[in-house]
Amino acid sequence: MTQFERFKAQMAVLVPLVRKLRDELGREKADTIVADALDEANRAHGARLAERGVSVDGLERGMAAFAAGEALAYEVVERDEARFDFDVTRCAYAEHMDRIGARDLGPLLVCRADIPTAEGMGVDFARSQTIMQGAPCCDFRYRLRGSGRV
Repeated sequence: MTQFERFKAQMAVLVPLVRKLRDELGREKADTIVADALDEANRAHGARLAERGVSVDGLERGMAAFAAGEALAYEVVERDEARFDFDVTRCAYAEHMDRIGARDLGPLLVCRADIPTAEGMGVDFARSQTIMQGAPCCDFRYRLRGSGRV
């Protein structure tokens, strides 16, 4: 099963759950609860990845897993022993959220995960825009701390 197939199965559960929480609790409270829970899970996932060691090669393999099956089209902007910069130019994750009428939930349920995952890995991460929010590309910028191993 590809990462994209797992994502579609997760969205089949999460989207109606978040919609119901928003109806019952209001958008702000529901989104805060969902964000806190997902951030904690993603940070823990990042920490588990870091236990095996973090490298640019590992970041690149992770990116390839998310792109498998043509789920993403991306271009590497810069890559060296401590830096992995790439731009996503096509995103099937955003396209799927459009198909299911949930693009508005994409930043919360999809894009947000990159930040706490990087925190858990001990990797510096920056992104100024996403396709999910209407930009022409997502600009991912990763920096390893120290000698390249966390």
